[in-house]
Amino acid sequence: MTTDRRTLLKGLAAVGLAFTGGSLAQAATALPAGKTLAANATLPLTAVVSGSALDSQFLAGVAAAAQQHGMQQQPALRLNGLDGTLLNHIHALAQDAQPAMLVGLVDDATATVLLDLVRSSGGRVLSQQHQRLGGDAVQLAALGQALVASPERVLPASNPQGTACVSFCCVI
Repeated sequence: MTTDRRTLLKGLAAVGLAFTGGSLAQAATALPAGKTLAANATLPLTAVVSGSALDSQFLAGVAAAAQQHGMQQQPALRLNGLDGTLLNHIHALAQDAQPAMLVGLVDDATATVLLDLVRSSGGRVLSQQHQRLGGDAVQLAALGQALVASPERVLPASNPQGTACVSFCCVI
């Protein structure tokens, strides 16, 4: 990770904490036993990606699962370089009165900032996995589908030469 990106993410974290008043309230980390989030198709679904080569296959899996479960999918949010638009959009979603589902595949620094913002806004992190993923389109699509269909059952994929990333599912 470059120094510029790390500095940006630290700055975004500080801004996010300022938006939420510095509250670090921890949210529940799981759904009630036996429940899957896909059963509640009324939640709008937003995918978050960080601009890597893995994004398109992951987003295809998310879209397929959203369509299969009749979920309303919002346009994907992408981290575009040194831009705070993504954080502002996540903050706006968190402040909206209607709950929304957020799934993502991002680098670990971005995941830390986003998940802290979700938690401090009262959201629930349903799953979070550190993974190393290669360019296997089937594996990436399956990960996207699993995060939407049953986030509490997603298992980390292992590819020693793959790209380090974090997949997550939240309700905000």
